[in-house]
Amino acid sequence: MPGELQDINDYIKESKRGRDEHNIQGVVPILDISAALDKERRPQLLKDLKRALFDIGFFYVKNPPSKKIPSIFHDLKEESWNFFNLPKEKKSEISMENSKHFLGYNDVGDELTAKHIDWREQVEFGTELPEPVINSDDELWKNIEGPNLWPDKQLVPNFRSTIEDYMSESETLSKLLIDLIKESLNLPEAVFDKYFKEKQQCKMKIIRYPDLLKSKNDLEGIRSHLSQSLIDLKQGVGEHRDNDFLTIIYQATNHTSLQVQTFEGEWVNVPPIKDTFVVNAGQTLEYITNGVCVATVHRVLTPIPGEGDRLSIAFFQTVDVSSYKSKIEIPEEIQKEADIRDSRRTKEDISFQFPQANAKPLGYSIFLNRIKSHPKVGAKWYPDTLKYVQKQLEKA
Repeated sequence: MPGELQDINDYIKESKRGRDEHNIQGVVPILDISAALDKERRPQLLKDLKRALFDIGFFYVKNPPSKKIPSIFHDLKEESWNFFNLPKEKKSEISMENSKHFLGYNDVGDELTAKHIDWREQVEFGTELPEPVINSDDELWKNIEGPNLWPDKQLVPNFRSTIEDYMSESETLSKLLIDLIKESLNLPEAVFDKYFKEKQQCKMKIIRYPDLLKSKNDLEGIRSHLSQSLIDLKQGVGEHRDNDFLTIIYQATNHTSLQVQTFEGEWVNVPPIKDTFVVNAGQTLEYITNGVCVATVHRVLTPIPGEGDRLSIAFFQTVDVSSYKSKIEIPEEIQKEADIRDSRRTKEDISFQFPQANAKPLGYSIFLNRIKSHPKVGAKWYPDTLKYVQKQLEKA
């Protein structure tokens, strides 16, 4: 679906015919993670994982070692809808604008990706941590960690416990995947230890992508106070690469909206598969492994009008925000294989970064990117840093 779409009727016509052409089988592999516990099957799993990290940076995971699946999926889905079905004023009580830690609720149109608004409503949480200790303005970036904003327990009594339970399960899966990644690349056991800390604030985002036909009145209300240059109706979330180490996604509804871009620039659907996660490598993992693991460009299209709202939950395996960018030593044969792969790439990277941040802790770069995505939060809590971010974007 090339170009920007600003008219709902044009989008209805375009979306119905434009998605099937991206159904290409086998690009994103399905890995049976239960093989990690089987001596005979584990070697093949490691080969398949390495191939996925090399070729596309995305893969499905089925049969994770958790007794709570699929029941935890059911509970998470139910509590997510319970939250989104609350009156807007109740959801807004935990607005991200009220959090200097970039946690909380964002209404449709509050977030920008690739210079367009994202047509999604979302709420973000992290592993519960206290306020960070900040000794000067130079340490404001430490505020990317901190306490959550939770909705009123009387309105959604089981919400917090369900979210915290799911985050714990996701973190356990993430640790297993990190161990498997090390083994698949023939890396030393402790190679990633310096990038993590004992009490890590992982992040989680619960996202509703509205059916624009059903939400036509809300759509027009949002459009009335926005520049037309910001509007592209097909953008659930725009083209981007994830910043963190790993992302684990649960696609909770039957919408074909997530797409990943191949090295040749072709968009490929990543449809939901029952009782699976979708996992993708982040830019931090790509950098640390000297580009061996690829953080691939991806996007989410808004639901085909008439198919209902899409629900997706993303868990982000973060790193220690006080650690520094550095590259680990990669086995020579692995690096050669990656270099040959890279020589065949035809698609340029679309992701803007802040090069001046490379000499500072990783948290500083994450902080700037959060302000870029959430300018309203930046305007309230970090106006000087927001001005700096905007100037850097103008130069790009």
